[in-house]
Amino acid sequence: MTNPEKTSTLALMAYSGPMIALSIVNMLLIAYLPNFYAAEIGVTIAVVGGIFMLARAFDAVIDPVIGNLSDRTRSRWGRRKPWIAFGIPAFMLMTWLFFQPPEGVGMTYLLVVALLFYVTYAIVIIPYISWGAEIYRDYEGRTKVNSLREGAGIFGTVIATLLPVILLPLMVEGQPGLRDILWLLALTIIVILALTIPTALKIAPQGEFEPHPPLGLFSALSLMRSNKPLMRMLVAIFIIWLGGAFHNSTILFYVTKGLGLAESDFLWLVLTQYLMALISLPVWNKLANIIGRHRVLVIGAMGYFLAHQGFYFVGEDPFLGAILVYAAAGFMTPVIWVMPPAIVADTVEYGMFKGGSDDAALYLALYAFVQKMALAIGVGLALALAGNLGFNPQAAITSQGIWALKLVTLILPGIIALAGCLLIWNYPITQKRHAIIRKWLARRAGGQHQ
Repeated sequence: MTNPEKTSTLALMAYSGPMIALSIVNMLLIAYLPNFYAAEIGVTIAVVGGIFMLARAFDAVIDPVIGNLSDRTRSRWGRRKPWIAFGIPAFMLMTWLFFQPPEGVGMTYLLVVALLFYVTYAIVIIPYISWGAEIYRDYEGRTKVNSLREGAGIFGTVIATLLPVILLPLMVEGQPGLRDILWLLALTIIVILALTIPTALKIAPQGEFEPHPPLGLFSALSLMRSNKPLMRMLVAIFIIWLGGAFHNSTILFYVTKGLGLAESDFLWLVLTQYLMALISLPVWNKLANIIGRHRVLVIGAMGYFLAHQGFYFVGEDPFLGAILVYAAAGFMTPVIWVMPPAIVADTVEYGMFKGGSDDAALYLALYAFVQKMALAIGVGLALALAGNLGFNPQAAITSQGIWALKLVTLILPGIIALAGCLLIWNYPITQKRHAIIRKWLARRAGGQHQ
């Protein structure tokens, strides 16, 4: 296993660097792109929801395939680095084509480019996240790696909110539109990746894994069926992210149409959220090592959805009220990003304890699978439900449209997520039990080498 004392902070920061750009990608996919194609490109909201649901579902199916192929890779550069180096040029190209479509495109362009984008994204993100699971194998070490990586991601989101506010007024006359925001941030993503990916590949350690004969996808998946903690966590994550997808799919519409704020105001709200996330990250990190990541995940997730109920109390100054709501939600935000991949990574050792193999990428690909399926289904259902209940983003807002947005954005997300949180409150792999599993694995490995 990787020796934590030999993994310098500089090396961990080098590993975390690409997440600055990848988090901007995630932010745009969740908060901007569906709205952009519906409101400015002119694809109907139901079609946009359907295409994004299909693309994310396709992406989710691709993830386990990429994860298994990465697990089976053997090279002097490790299992993960060759995939990232190979995939990043194509990913940068598809990012630009997806976020900056030519004028006059329609449904066919959106469908084709979305599918190609998600393939290249999977080639990069699955090996990248799995790489982090192998740098440290102990409970606290994994919390540290995930916190640094997701902290870099939060910093990237802060950059993504500040740059349009600072630069676009100097570059665009009048109120910047979604295309202007996406142009600036797509360029930022490409530049940051061009700088951070080579640095990470050169400086960050490969991580270590237990050698075993490479398994095919279906053989590896078959062995995972006995991993009950993994299955339980995947179901819980799916439900929590489904609630989040409902909220994120329509929150921009709620802020602009429901509260009457400008799209540039939304950037300040997101900035507030992620600045609070940076502040609270060390607090959640310490708490996770005291009461367990699963308990912290439940507290943070439910706190996040409850915080948005503050929109009901926004008074005569909607911007100030929204800032306060986003500050409260931002304090909870790091939990939702940091804890799930670390918890899933812990089930790798449990799977090995049960006779499985060290297939970290496939485990985290399954995590990505359920996360993306939740986002795909959530985006499709949320936009379709809002549209069927009377909301039309290309028409004047009505009281019926406001009601539809409140239901989809504020009420349903927390109700959905509660079921997932209840499922993992008493999750079995605690820090103590994980340490016992690792000791048993080390003892078994020592006996096999004698």
